[in-house]
Amino acid sequence: MRHLIVTGGGGYIGGRVVRRALAQGWAVTALSRSRRGVPVGARHVVWGLGEGLPADVGDAQGAAVIHLAHDWGVRAEANAAGTQALLAGCRAAGVGRFVFVSSQSARADAANIYGRVKWGIEQILDRDGEVSARVGLVYGGPVQAMFGLLCKLTGMTPVLPMIDPWRKVQPIHIDEVAEGLLRLAERGGRGWVGLAAAEGVAFGTFLKVLAREFHGRGLMVLPVPVRFALLACDVSARIPFFPTVDRERVLGLAGTRAMACGAHLAALGLEVAPIEVGLRREVGSRRAILAEGRGLLRYVLGAAPGVDLLRRYVRAVGGGGAVARPWGALRVMEAFAGPVLAGRLDLALALAEASPEGERALMAGSRFGRLARLSLGLVVDGVMLPVRVAAAWWRRG
Repeated sequence: MRHLIVTGGGGYIGGRVVRRALAQGWAVTALSRSRRGVPVGARHVVWGLGEGLPADVGDAQGAAVIHLAHDWGVRAEANAAGTQALLAGCRAAGVGRFVFVSSQSARADAANIYGRVKWGIEQILDRDGEVSARVGLVYGGPVQAMFGLLCKLTGMTPVLPMIDPWRKVQPIHIDEVAEGLLRLAERGGRGWVGLAAAEGVAFGTFLKVLAREFHGRGLMVLPVPVRFALLACDVSARIPFFPTVDRERVLGLAGTRAMACGAHLAALGLEVAPIEVGLRREVGSRRAILAEGRGLLRYVLGAAPGVDLLRRYVRAVGGGGAVARPWGALRVMEAFAGPVLAGRLDLALALAEASPEGERALMAGSRFGRLARLSLGLVVDGVMLPVRVAAAWWRRG
């Protein structure tokens, strides 16, 4: 049985790597300060960054190590020295492969300390079987780390100030990262390998897709200078219950450069899905579809939809993502609806008309009440007619 040793095995990425490795038949030893977050089935050894390879880690001869641990609470030199101590222990124990999880921001002149530290550590990996994985913008999985912060920010407001929204980022789903790291642990290598989307997308586009897929809402991204963003970091740290934005992350984003990794992905046989596809695997995306279905079915029914009708709506949408949440009067939005929202409205109407709920909603109330609702609908449609004509002319133009 293959033996995999993972530092930070209870963290955001580490937990996913451990879980996937166990499913693939690895014997996994997770090194971390506590058992918290370490998946069931992995052996846990108490370990902290700065220590070498623990003596009770088991048979390390020919094993593979994936080094994810990074301590944000210590000086940069401590992370570098800690990795050196671990690497020295791995070499002495005869570890076969050492995969260091680095960052897309790693370079000698990185804007943030984190990127410079990662680059410095990469320079000591100079033997066969020692490889650095430069990972792009990771999303998906537990709502933690940078992904968790971006989920909170895009859900707080329809207008989000952000530095360099046009700067290209290279997103990769957490499951793709975990698979890529395991393939590197199997195959080894030397130098650095990029684990990120081969083609970058504007950071503002990524945020808009996240807002739509996870919150079912549109998002306007306002560019702000870096110095204002750094000031906001300092202010956010003093506001209770407000998401704290780390200066290091802001500087890392501001200094992001494109990473050529298409050949690396091909060599690993790893496919990186578009962000829309990756996000639709997540529970948060399914919640957005449910919210959309609830809103549209309520609009066509005039009452809250039942569970069965809502389930039919979600199944009918299939793998499609959510459209922007219908804020305000849907009668106004309907006039300006694009093809996707118009299609979803037609779908909701067809499902409602074909359901017992729709029949009951149509026949609810007295004859006079039904006539009054019909008359009111005709009046509203008459008032909205000029708006719809203007919207049709605008779309055609």
